[in-house]
Amino acid sequence: MKYTYIILLLLVAACRQEGEQKEIPKTKVQKTEMVHEKVDTPETDNKPTKLRSALRPDESVYLNQTYTDTLEFSDYEDDFDYWFLKGRKNCAKVSLIYNWDWRNNQDYNFRQGDLIAVQWKMDSIVNPGDEAIVQIEEVAITAKKIASGNKPITFLSRKTVYDEGLKAEVSSMVINASFCENISNPEKAALGFVAYDIGNECEWGYDSKGERVLWCRIVSVLDLAHQCSDKQINFLRKWFAKDTVALKKLESCPKLPNSATVQTTFDEILIQNNKAEKTITVSYKVTGINTRESKSWDWSQIDVFEYNAENIVLVDSKKSDVSEDEINMNPDAVENIAPQTFVLVLKDHILNEWKEQDNFDTLKITFANNVLNIKGHNGFTLSNYDFNEMVINGTDDPQVLYLTIGNEGGGAGGNVMVEENYRLTVLDATDFLIEKEKTKVLD
Repeated sequence: MKYTYIILLLLVAACRQEGEQKEIPKTKVQKTEMVHEKVDTPETDNKPTKLRSALRPDESVYLNQTYTDTLEFSDYEDDFDYWFLKGRKNCAKVSLIYNWDWRNNQDYNFRQGDLIAVQWKMDSIVNPGDEAIVQIEEVAITAKKIASGNKPITFLSRKTVYDEGLKAEVSSMVINASFCENISNPEKAALGFVAYDIGNECEWGYDSKGERVLWCRIVSVLDLAHQCSDKQINFLRKWFAKDTVALKKLESCPKLPNSATVQTTFDEILIQNNKAEKTITVSYKVTGINTRESKSWDWSQIDVFEYNAENIVLVDSKKSDVSEDEINMNPDAVENIAPQTFVLVLKDHILNEWKEQDNFDTLKITFANNVLNIKGHNGFTLSNYDFNEMVINGTDDPQVLYLTIGNEGGGAGGNVMVEENYRLTVLDATDFLIEKEKTKVLD
């Protein structure tokens, strides 16, 4: 199943109203307090609770026990109630909740690719507004850089998020915040030049003087004010003063808002600074769409710059062939809905079924790493759903899916594995009808 999240983002963005007041985004640092809850072990079992973690997939870990692991740092993610440190362990993506101020403490201001030693533990947390469900998560206690990374850094990537204003899941740009805190002027110039004529979540708004301007995500993150501002143009002209081809490009400034019928946007941007050879390489992927003709296209490109203390020059640029395709512009189409949406919808449906039981208030419910566990008051597992193993099958009806998931439970009488099958009908991008079809006991 192909999910065109970026296309959906560009389509729904075209529906936003213009003229909204918008200021340069500012990153705020705020202290997050975790709410701890005790997770009981079964009364008949005095052994510590065994847990699983992506940090140590081949062994059991235990609640509140301290561990130390070496990770390859990716980025910090501070957009939620809890802050997350992102990284890789043996090529697998991992994340840990953290609670330190890396912007004002250089000891924690890592760059992507750095090797860091993280001291952590499994801890229980309660999400604000959903205190009935206790989650067990990896929580970082402290971290220390042990080696510098020398790989390309992901400056921009994409992530599917829920947009409150649009009431839909959209693909949004994710900027590497820790890289931006340490960015050099040549790196800033190279990225500013690449983003100069490609859309990057640009929206019409107003500046401090009340003048209508186009605010673009990358331009703002690089602290270059708005698109086509004097600050942006003067900065780029200064750094590309020795590059006549680049200066020619800077003579006219394009304005490409998200609401444009024909537009482009970045899927990914990687940057690598070879300080020994004084070169910066920017690799990026671009998607374009024409909403009137329901067409899309994409290409990738690699730009190489040489720089010194005062100037930068584009010395090489390689662009791939452009690939074109027809697209489904309907945001309610199954192919434009993220699979994780189906996971969360089925999880809520299963919990609503459990709520109909008289003893629901006595149950211990956890949902972590896409695994829903339901225990009785005596500590025995009644149901355990691993949504990572859920199978999504299409039907002849393009808006109807079958969701198949395993359920291991049973309680003190011994656990059994059953296969539960649900029929999901997509009414629109946020409204679904779920009906249970059948349950099969597995051998």
